Amino acid sequence: MDKFIPAKVLYEEKILEYELGKTLYERYKNLNIEMIPIEKHHDVEFIKKAPDEKFVEFKKYLVLGIRKSLQLTPNKLSADFIVPFTSSGCSAICTYCYLVCNFFKGSYLRIFVNREAMINSVKRKIKQVGERKIYEIGSTSDMVLENTITGNLRWAIEEFGKLDNATCTFATKFAMVDDLLDADHNGNTQMRISVNPDYIIRKVEIGTSKLEDRIDAANKMFNAGYRVGVNIAPIILLDNWQEMYRELLESLSKKLDDKLKEQLFFELIFMTYGYANDTINSAALKGVLNVFDRSKMCPKGRGKFCYDLDIREDAARYFKDLIAHYFPNATISYIV
Repeated sequence: MDKFIPAKVLYEEKILEYELGKTLYERYKNLNIEMIPIEKHHDVEFIKKAPDEKFVEFKKYLVLGIRKSLQLTPNKLSADFIVPFTSSGCSAICTYCYLVCNFFKGSYLRIFVNREAMINSVKRKIKQVGERKIYEIGSTSDMVLENTITGNLRWAIEEFGKLDNATCTFATKFAMVDDLLDADHNGNTQMRISVNPDYIIRKVEIGTSKLEDRIDAANKMFNAGYRVGVNIAPIILLDNWQEMYRELLESLSKKLDDKLKEQLFFELIFMTYGYANDTINSAALKGVLNVFDRSKMCPKGRGKFCYDLDIREDAARYFKDLIAHYFPNATISYIV
């Protein structure tokens, strides 16, 4: 994929107190990209007031700021703790994106330049718990995408490589992993490659890497010594979903490295969809594939929907059978 070059850069002036902030500021200034100072990375007034139709335009912006909340959050799915890390949002346009539900038009890519404070929070937690735990560093962004701008994922991998009792983990829909292959990870990093049927990637996960490229990235990372899993997410139950996902699992079984398949783990995540997604898609993404089927979904908290329990359980059984057939040695870490 082409490297992300922002249409505009919005920045908090305090970023210039950090080495990474100065580097990014000078880079984009020298490219003659418009640089706009802002007060708060999460509260840009002209974006908040803009019509929803401008969503795609704002996705081309890059926002630079300081992350203030550094509190790790306990987690029982992909990791033991969620780490507030170096980015939030994304330049891709996945029409189900949960960040749209949280940030609406503010789901643009934000990069935080105070990375040392973040890794120091991890070190404090390691000292506190005293045993090996897994730390999720990509819960609000795609770290592989961000790495093409900042190098922060390689930096984080090598920082975790120096630590005892800590494994970092991240999921990605992108394939630009070559910069990570010779990083000194010391076995302390695992990647979950996020996949969906090719049709869904093309029609719904707009601006992300192709399925074939994601599979190649998984093989590269495994052969570079990383632990690698597969994140089927989000599972979207379109009319012909059984056949699409069967073809996906068959393709994975043929193309993933044989040794990787022997130790593969899966995470299965069913789609959650929100009113915010519907509002943005209707205004800014007219004509995209509609993934919201009210007949199959029920309310989940405020303004969100998930698949009905009986439908989800039937689908989960189908996936368990598929995985057992195509990957008899694999494990399923969780299904949500």
